[in-house]
Amino acid sequence: MLSFDRDIPIHPEIHGNEPFTKIGAGICGAVFARQGKSYAIKLSKTKSHKVLWNDYLMHVKIAHCFKLWEFDEVSIPACHYFAPPNESQFFAQHPGLAEAAEQVCHLPTSALVTERILPLPARVRALIIDNYCAEHIKEEARADAASKDCLVRVYLGSTKGKSCQQFFSLRNFKMHLNHMTELQLDIRTLAQRMGMAMALIHWAAETDGRGVEFVLGNSSKTVSRAIDPGKLCRSVKPLSYTGPHSRQTEDFFGQVAATKLWVLDFDQVQPITMDRDGVAQAVDAVRLNDPFIPKPMQATADERKTWDAFAMSYLETADVILEVEGKDVLDLPRLFIEGLVEAESQRQLARAIVGAMT
Repeated sequence: MLSFDRDIPIHPEIHGNEPFTKIGAGICGAVFARQGKSYAIKLSKTKSHKVLWNDYLMHVKIAHCFKLWEFDEVSIPACHYFAPPNESQFFAQHPGLAEAAEQVCHLPTSALVTERILPLPARVRALIIDNYCAEHIKEEARADAASKDCLVRVYLGSTKGKSCQQFFSLRNFKMHLNHMTELQLDIRTLAQRMGMAMALIHWAAETDGRGVEFVLGNSSKTVSRAIDPGKLCRSVKPLSYTGPHSRQTEDFFGQVAATKLWVLDFDQVQPITMDRDGVAQAVDAVRLNDPFIPKPMQATADERKTWDAFAMSYLETADVILEVEGKDVLDLPRLFIEGLVEAESQRQLARAIVGAMT
């Protein structure tokens, strides 16, 4: 079975003044990064900075809950700090950022500095292009600089993915459930992990998860350079220096990258109450997360498999959280799942009525 989850070496951090480039953008913000750097900077595109501040607050809150529960099946970028628009020294300390952002942001603006989710490796990018890009634009897609910023949006709630796409971009590539089954990805595990993450977002962080996204990307981990004990005994004099030639300690370490499922984008997330109103708010928020979340009452075996895995994992995780934290509301997670089923039932009924009228 094909798997993206394999450790591969990545290049050490590039030193020097690499330019900032835009690696992503949404309605309210744009994300910039420098090659070889482990952080990304999201800038507000408008003069309303409360959205980015909310992004920061909710990111910190949810990340804290993930850490508290030692949950690492879904990664969340480290949230470093927020810089308001009147923090003039911020742009001074990041030369080139203003120049890169001036066409898309109203400067000065607020900034949110987080860990960068590393793009997927070249072999995965090539696989996606080979399978889902129209033949006549494959070379163009391979040469596109933006393709190197490849993250994959995980659309477990959609089977509408197409092959031979005429309009193709690897940046935030939308991978639908039918794509995943074609590539033999482990859709059950992805659904289980998504269910666990949503349960933590709802019942540990007490938030609705509105607008959060799930993507496949790489995470880097620092590892010490391997030391050959045989060579050490044979050819190294006692009390010799055995560190890097540069005498820079960080150069002794290398990095490997492993593909992970990540959750990100917390700017629309809102707190919920631990009652039926909070459940209704969480159910409504899923409409905005469509098509990331699996859907109930679907026709194919793969769709039913992902929904069952999501729902079971969600309920099991929610039960543990609520029992450990002493919250006597075990019925609420079940009401959430029932709410998703009811919402899908209403959607299908409305579609059937429209179909009967045409």
